[in-house]
Amino acid sequence: MKIKIRGLEFSYNSISALKGVSMDINEAEVVAVVGPNGSGKSTLLKCINRILYPQRGVVLIDGRNINDLSQVEIAKAMGYVPQSVRQLFPATVFEVVLMGRKPYLTWKCSKGDIEKVIEALKTLNIEDIAMRDFNALSGGQQQKVLIARALAQEPEILLLDEPTANLDIKHQLEVMEIIKMIVEERKITAIIAIHDLNSASKYADRIFMMKDGKIFAVGSPKRVLTPNNIEKVYGVKAEIAEFDGRLCVIPIKPVNYVSSKPKPPT
Repeated sequence: MKIKIRGLEFSYNSISALKGVSMDINEAEVVAVVGPNGSGKSTLLKCINRILYPQRGVVLIDGRNINDLSQVEIAKAMGYVPQSVRQLFPATVFEVVLMGRKPYLTWKCSKGDIEKVIEALKTLNIEDIAMRDFNALSGGQQQKVLIARALAQEPEILLLDEPTANLDIKHQLEVMEIIKMIVEERKITAIIAIHDLNSASKYADRIFMMKDGKIFAVGSPKRVLTPNNIEKVYGVKAEIAEFDGRLCVIPIKPVNYVSSKPKPPT
């Protein structure tokens, strides 16, 4: 599915979060949305998924206005993975992933629904914890379960809000590798709001860099992740290195940083 966003604006009361955001997202593409806190990344994902209703602008999915789609149609088209979830009512991992089949369920789940849940569990390599209490899992395990729940919806678009937040290095890599694999194998689109610029560089086909609710830069990692852009958007001086064909962002210091070290006597 192709996504076109035109002139999206959203405000929380009088505070503007999105200011005329427009973007085109292609099929079978991993797109990273980066930017400092408060730049509008999470709000953008929620407007795409119609969790939030923008005051202006339009989101088109394969040419169809999202406002013309029912909640069931949206749920079948898009799987949303939030940053985190509050503790759910007592439920096993299997039951949480089964919730992803809600758009397809009638009075009871079918054999096909069960098979889709098992497939999602296997994709995330978590079938061994299927009967465990979701609330008792580690942060990394819970994140995988939420991705599995989204996959069980059979979406053509995955929206992921900080999927690696609060995860250790191993789980960060596992989650990002799984997302990349899913996009390549299933030919779906993934839009990832993420803070980690190095993960964005490694896994994204394109990067949208946001600042103050607007798109500041867009393009390939090499085009977007430049010292000049990082300084202007994040207020941080950085160096860019290249390793194994991938960019590596090395933050140096905040702009206008004044060292607390005493100056040597003259």
